[in-house]
Amino acid sequence: MSGSSAGPAAIPVPPNIAQITASTLIGSLLNYCLYGVLAVQVYVYRLSFPNDKPAIKWMVYTIFLVETVMTALNGVDVYHWFSEGFGNVVEFSKPLISPAYTPMMGGLMALVVQWFFCYRIYIIRKEAIYVCGFIALVSLLQAAGGMGGGISSYLSDNEVHDHNRQIFVYMWLIGDVVADVFIATVMTYLLTSATRQQHKQTNDIVKRIVRLTIETNLASTVVAILSLILFYGQPNTTYFVCPTMVLAKLYANTLLVTFNNRAFIHGNGQNTHAASVSDTYSGSRSRTNRKSLPFSAGLGLDTETDTYTGNTTYTGTNTYNGTYNGKVTVTTHSTSDIQMHDYNMRKQVPL
Repeated sequence: MSGSSAGPAAIPVPPNIAQITASTLIGSLLNYCLYGVLAVQVYVYRLSFPNDKPAIKWMVYTIFLVETVMTALNGVDVYHWFSEGFGNVVEFSKPLISPAYTPMMGGLMALVVQWFFCYRIYIIRKEAIYVCGFIALVSLLQAAGGMGGGISSYLSDNEVHDHNRQIFVYMWLIGDVVADVFIATVMTYLLTSATRQQHKQTNDIVKRIVRLTIETNLASTVVAILSLILFYGQPNTTYFVCPTMVLAKLYANTLLVTFNNRAFIHGNGQNTHAASVSDTYSGSRSRTNRKSLPFSAGLGLDTETDTYTGNTTYTGTNTYNGTYNGKVTVTTHSTSDIQMHDYNMRKQVPL
C-alpha cells in the first residue's frame, strides 16, 4: 500500500456562493469602468486647461495618481479572491487590502472633493463661511469614520470591535450623504440667486452649472444612501460592498466633470461667426480687465474687454463679408476663447 498524507479537508462551496461573491465582483468591475472614465476626464482636462492654477492642476493629478493606486490594490484582491483562492470561502472572507482602498482612502477622497466644493461656496459668497465650516466638519467626520472602519476591519473579530466597526461605517456613509446634500442645496441656492441681476446668456450658463451640480452630487448621494440601506437592512450579507467600492471613483469623476464642464458651458455660448470670421482692425485699442464671473468660483474664468476704434474689415464664410466703419467692443473669456461681439457701426457694403 502506498502511504499518502491527507491534507485538511476543504470546505465545500456553499450553495449561496453567488450571494456572497457577486457584490464584490460587480463592485470591482464598476471600479475599473469608472477608472477608465476618470482617465479620459484627466486627458480632456490636460488638453483643455493647461493654464489652470498650479494648485488645481496638482490636485487633479494627485487624485488621479491616488485612484490609480487604489485600482491596482483592488486588482490584487480580485486576483486573490477569484483566481488564486477560487472556491475557498475562508480566503474570500479575509479583508486583505480592501479596507485600505475602500473606506480609508475612499473617505479621504470624499474629504478632498467636499472641501473643494466648500471653497467654491465661499468664493461665490463669503457670508456663507459658517455653512462651509459645517460642511467641512461633517466631511471630516465621514473621513474619520472611513479611517476607523478600515482599521477596525484588521482587528480581531469580537463583539466590541464589530460594534465599533458599525459605528464607524455609519459615520462614513451618513457623513457622505449629509455633506453632499448640503453642497448641492447651498450651491443651487447661491447660483440661482446670482442670476437675478444677470443677462439672459449668463442665466443660461448658471442654469447649466446648477443642473451639473445637482446631477454630480446626486450620483454620490444616491450611492451612499444605497450603501447605508444595504448595510443596515442586510447586516449579515456583503451586498453593501458593491456601492461602497465605487464611491471614491464617483467623487473623483465629480471633480473632473466640474472642471471640464467649463469648456462645454462656454462653448455653447460662442457666437456662430466667431470661429470662421477673419477680423482685421486698424485704429486705437484699449483693454480693461473685469473680475471673475461669480459662478466661476475661483476657477480662473476671468473676462477681458477690448475696444477697437477705427476701420474694421470682415471677410468670412458664415455671416459677414464686407467692410465696416466704427467702434467694435469685444469681450472674451480668456479660459475658453469665447467671443461676444457688440457692434455699433455704419455699414458701407451690403451683406
